[in-house]
Amino acid sequence: MSLLGGENIRLLQKLFKADDDGSSSDDEPTAQDVPQLGTQPNPEPSTLEQWEAQQLHQDRALFDSRKQPDYRISYRQTVATEDIYLQMNCKTPATASCESMVVEVFLTAEDDSVGIHQIELEVQEQRVTVGSPRYRLELTLPHRINPDRGNAAWLSDQKTLRLTLVMVRELDFVNF
Repeated sequence: MSLLGGENIRLLQKLFKADDDGSSSDDEPTAQDVPQLGTQPNPEPSTLEQWEAQQLHQDRALFDSRKQPDYRISYRQTVATEDIYLQMNCKTPATASCESMVVEVFLTAEDDSVGIHQIELEVQEQRVTVGSPRYRLELTLPHRINPDRGNAAWLSDQKTLRLTLVMVRELDFVNF
């Protein structure tokens, strides 16, 4: 009898999985469980104030004459001793094993007087908006993130805004 038989692996998966709904992992995913590709449609505003705020946001994005800055997206994973020497985890060098997404926005044409207090930042689950006196970036992210767990750093000598965003993926309980 194998120690890593199919039934033992299912029991281990059930042990580590945070099971909120009580459904079996063997069930076929329903239409609600299937992730949607692309950007999610904006929900319809229910009040006049929400509608006006949505219109104002769309108008600003449409008529904004600021340039789009260069940016770079990279991925970061936490590597510990057991990953390198003992190879106890299932981590690989692929992006599937990464926990964080690092977005660097290069605001190189900004004056030296521009600081973090003059940069507008809005982080949503699938979108990041960065605004400065000369630049505006509205970036749709390749993965969903947790907007409450990220951090931002302004590197004044390089004139770069570095955002470290924690990704939220469906099978994170398996990878980590």
